[in-house]
Amino acid sequence: MGVSEISNETVSTIESTLNLVDQALDRLRAGTYRSCEVCAAPITDEELASDPLRTSCVAHPKLV
Repeated sequence: MGVSEISNETVSTIESTLNLVDQALDRLRAGTYRSCEVCAAPITDEELASDPLRTSCVAHPKLV
């Protein structure tokens, strides 16, 4: 598949993922990467290993 054959849906998916990565990096820089955005509880290493873009703890619905 050449570059000209990439669908708009694929491009949108890639852009969305890159946006989530940028947000995760911003949280990392701010020191909030390992904290739930809902209650500020810690997000475990296991949770982040399974989903590095995770923004909430297990007590809250996934915000990603």
